[in-house]
Amino acid sequence: MTALGQDADRGFGELTFVRTVDRSLLHRSSLSEVFLTDSRAIDSGRYLAGAQLPSAHGYYTDSLLRVGLPDPLLLLECSRQAETYGGHAHFGVPRDTKFILRRWAVDLPGLLDAVGTPPRELALSVNTSDRRGGLGRQLRGLTYHVDLHLEGVELGRVSIEVGYLPSDTYRDLRVARRGSPPPASDELAPPAAAGRVAPHLVGRANPDNVVLTDAVFDRDRVTARVRVPVTNRSMFDHAQDHLPGMVLTESARQLGLLAGTEFWGTPPSATTLIGLDATFTDYAELDAPITLTMRREPVAGPEPDFRCQRLPGARTNLMTFEQGGMVIAEARVTMIAVDTAADPDRCPCRSELEVKSP
Repeated sequence: MTALGQDADRGFGELTFVRTVDRSLLHRSSLSEVFLTDSRAIDSGRYLAGAQLPSAHGYYTDSLLRVGLPDPLLLLECSRQAETYGGHAHFGVPRDTKFILRRWAVDLPGLLDAVGTPPRELALSVNTSDRRGGLGRQLRGLTYHVDLHLEGVELGRVSIEVGYLPSDTYRDLRVARRGSPPPASDELAPPAAAGRVAPHLVGRANPDNVVLTDAVFDRDRVTARVRVPVTNRSMFDHAQDHLPGMVLTESARQLGLLAGTEFWGTPPSATTLIGLDATFTDYAELDAPITLTMRREPVAGPEPDFRCQRLPGARTNLMTFEQGGMVIAEARVTMIAVDTAADPDRCPCRSELEVKSP
C-alpha cells in the first residue's frame, strides 16, 4: 500500500455520509444529482472525499446487468464531483470559472469484487499533480488522481486532467472557434425517437437513457450517431453549450455493449466497463451530428500499468468521435464479461462472479 493509501485509510473514518455538500460547488442544479457528502484536506495537494451511491436513480441504476456491481460511470461521476468540489473548496478556483475537461482515465481492477446492495459509501483519496499556474484566479489547470474505496474494496483509480478559464474568456473562445454563439441545450428540441438503438441492446430499460442512433455494423467496425438527450435531467442537469464529456463517455460505453453482442456474443446483461482512457481535443457541438466509430480489432491500453486490462477476458477497443470531418475525441474502452452463474468456491476473491473471455 502506498503512503497516500495509508494516509487515506487513517482519514476515511473522519468522513461523514449524512448530508450532501453544496451542489453549486459541483456544478449541479438538482439535489438528486449530488452524491458527494464530505471533503477534508490532507495537505496542500491532497484531500479526501466521501460519496453515497444511491439505491435508485433514473440514470445510474437503470441497468440490465444481473450482478449488483456499482455503475462505473457513477464512480466516474463521483470522482468528477470530488475533482470539481476540490477545485473550488481546496484550491480557490472562483465559482464563475469554466472547467475544461481535457482527459480522463478509469482503471477499475477491483470492480468485480464489489458486489453489494446500495446505498453504499464510497471513500475517495485525491492527489493532484501537474499544477499549471498559481492559486485562485491564476490557476490554469490540475490533474486529479482519485483512488476509490468502496466499503473495504479497493476499486482502482480515476484520473482527470482539467483546465480552468474565466467565464468571459471561455465565451469569447467558443464564439471565435464557431464563428457564432453556440446554442444552449435548453433551447433545442427533444431528440427524435427514429433510429434510436433499442434499450436492451445497450443494457438499458429506459429508452430515455439511450444515446446511440443509426448503428451500422460491418466486418471490421461499428458506427453510430450520438443522440443528444437534452431532456434527460441526469445528462443535462443544467443548460450546456456543448455535449458534456459524461454523455460522450456514456455513448462509448453503449457502443461497447452493443458491439459485444454482435462481435463476441457477450450480452449487456453480463458485461461491464472496467477501463477507459478518453482524450477530448475539441468541443462536441450540440447543433452538428457526431459519429462514433469502434474498431473491432483490440488495441493496446493507454498505459502499461492499467491493471484492469490484465484481468482474464478484458478487451480494449479504440473509439473515435468525429464531427464536421474532424476527430474531436478518442477513447480506449475496456470491457469485460462476467458469468453470473459462477461457482463461489471456484474463486473466493470473487464469490459471486467469474470472469470469462469473450
